[in-house]
Amino acid sequence: MPTNLKRYTVPTILLAAVAAFTLAACGGSSSGDAESNLAKYMPADAMVYMEGSVKPEQDVADNANDIATKLTGTSLSDTLDEALASQDASSGITYEDDVKPWLGDNAAMYVAGGVIADPASLSDTSSMMEDASSEDVGLVAESSDVDASQAFIQKASEENKATDGEYEGFDYKVSPDDSSVLGIVDDNVVFATSEDVFKAMVDASKGDSLEGTSAFSAVSGDAADGSMMNMYVANEPILSATQQGSGGVDLNSIYTALGMDLTDTGTLVSLVPKDNEISVVGATNADSTIQSGDASDLIESFPANSVFAIGSGDVGANLTRILDAINKEGIEGILKPGELDKTIQQASQGLDVPSIIESLQDVGFFVSGDSVGTLGGALVATTSDPEPLKNTLGVFSSFIGLAGDAKVKPLGGGLTGFSVRTPELPGRPVVVALQGDRLVVGIGLAASRQALSGKGETLADNEAYKAAEASLDGKNVDMFGDPTAIGRLVQESGEAGGVDAQEFLGKFQYMVSGSGSEDKTFAFNLGLSD
Repeated sequence: MPTNLKRYTVPTILLAAVAAFTLAACGGSSSGDAESNLAKYMPADAMVYMEGSVKPEQDVADNANDIATKLTGTSLSDTLDEALASQDASSGITYEDDVKPWLGDNAAMYVAGGVIADPASLSDTSSMMEDASSEDVGLVAESSDVDASQAFIQKASEENKATDGEYEGFDYKVSPDDSSVLGIVDDNVVFATSEDVFKAMVDASKGDSLEGTSAFSAVSGDAADGSMMNMYVANEPILSATQQGSGGVDLNSIYTALGMDLTDTGTLVSLVPKDNEISVVGATNADSTIQSGDASDLIESFPANSVFAIGSGDVGANLTRILDAINKEGIEGILKPGELDKTIQQASQGLDVPSIIESLQDVGFFVSGDSVGTLGGALVATTSDPEPLKNTLGVFSSFIGLAGDAKVKPLGGGLTGFSVRTPELPGRPVVVALQGDRLVVGIGLAASRQALSGKGETLADNEAYKAAEASLDGKNVDMFGDPTAIGRLVQESGEAGGVDAQEFLGKFQYMVSGSGSEDKTFAFNLGLSD
């Protein structure tokens, strides 16, 4: 094999697969989609599984190529051609001669659970990728010509003293440098980062595979139409991985009390290149009593010049369920059962904290402004019972007034609440106010007053917001951002790279996320400017 199998052979396979897509993007194919039966070659305990269409439908390929051109100035076809040409020069393997004759419609890979068993790796991307590239990754690409596939593997092996291996009737080659494996299983080309991974994939193909698990089966049919790539994540092992190691907290009893059973559940996410939009669509079969309500009415009442807005519904009911569960079950090593209620009572200063929390309905946050000098924002909550909150405002006002550099002043104009001026925010007071069913904690009088009333020019009148909302196809808006406006603010702030950020962000009209109110679906969309 080449001196370094991962340096040459694996990138060659991947680039060749994408190069085939390049041909599709130029009109070379109109068949295939991101769904396949390649999950049968993945072990049942695979934590992450990805599959992609090498030869997508023509409109999908065209959309991806157009998006790449708008974002980078270079078509996806040209970019991949250059990358493949560079790879060819170093390896001696060409797409036309060595890969095209056998490459089929789909390719897939899996990452085993051991790769992220250490929760520290979840926050260290480079470490996680290094682990994944050297230990527990398998890749399979469909082949339309077994003889051509075998010729490709043989050529990739000739530059090195690769050793031969055989398992369950399938031959393979082993790199002496990193013990990675290249072989053919059921007419498919298989790469594995070790012989154990290769053997696990062969064993999976004979019965005990990811394809046969109830978690994968439950969501695999939810792949979005027009997807170019799908990623499946097993929920239960991800949760277990984050609870292992030093500092890990076992929350299984809390989840059980909340009716959240992640056993045999998974999440499927599809990447869909659309006309002038990048869409990530997901679905899960996990059940939970904690579900965000529809906060879109609150979000669209925020100021029209909001550059970012986010919200969630049914907050009080969800928080009450969580606190009740923690109080009932406790958290091992942190809280004993019943201790949370006592802690809240001791810190409440006579306030009826449970009633206040239970009364909360929708909660949202926005940042608004047309320039750095006019930036404002507010946390906004609606309540079913404003009375307990009025007492809360008085207590907060007294506490803040004890600070030596803070000047607290009651609000006029029939508003319940107060403003706080500090040297850190000259000209932009912090406003804490209650009007009707709305509680606002805001920065800047203008933004706070607008948030209290929810009237005037709002996001509902903003063209970017309208386009973002329409892109969700009926899902509730959970988050909205105006990348172009954010880019202008970054550039105006004088931060290093601000001009480049403005140029790039200016290519997007909106970013938005949403969720289904009745089904377990979600979406994140990035809309490109015309």
